[in-house]
Amino acid sequence: MKNSTFTLPFAIIACSLIFGLTTGLSAKETGFYVHGGVTYWDGFDAPSLDDEIPLPDLSIDYELDDSRAKLSLGVGFHIDEKWSFEGFYVSTPERVFSGNNWTFPPFQPGGDPISVTWSATTNQTIGGISAIYDLYINENLSLFGKGGIAFVRHESSQSISVENLPDIALENIIPTTFSDQEDTQEVFGAIGARIPLMQGKVGLTFAYQLIQTDDDPETSFEIGFQWNL
Repeated sequence: MKNSTFTLPFAIIACSLIFGLTTGLSAKETGFYVHGGVTYWDGFDAPSLDDEIPLPDLSIDYELDDSRAKLSLGVGFHIDEKWSFEGFYVSTPERVFSGNNWTFPPFQPGGDPISVTWSATTNQTIGGISAIYDLYINENLSLFGKGGIAFVRHESSQSISVENLPDIALENIIPTTFSDQEDTQEVFGAIGARIPLMQGKVGLTFAYQLIQTDDDPETSFEIGFQWNL
């Protein structure tokens, strides 16, 4: 598997926490803010595809082709001390599925069995809008909840080849390469905490996020910074 190790400078984060606890959390003022961070998709494990394969004895291999950590961005507006609205963007890791040496009966009686290799890649880009409610615990800590709608673009591409009959015109029977794109609207939610930095103008945020899809819910963790403009 090609997952890269999710490494963060823990010493820097620890120092930021210590510094943040000494600055005090100022009440939010009406106005815009920007948000930037890293989202770590922890739930991108191998999906269950057994029920989706109609033919027996066909196995599918699965891996992630890049890091689980992705850049996340947002722009928001504070309505008052408690309520905000935010637009956000993030992408997911690219998933790779493959099936090697699938064996099918010959096209003609007495012919050789057909050995087929199949591969596919999928990924999602996500933009959304959420409402945010802040609960001030004390001057050093604020808890928040988010809820909204995620607009998810699902993109996939597939290819099929016959390994033992490379000259066969498989495209006359089924497409050998094709791509697909689908847009869906999903429910988005998050809970987290904000710790002040730089006299409250900047906040260090930690969030657990969920996107509820028609299949399995996708979860992620985010560490980010929020700048009040």
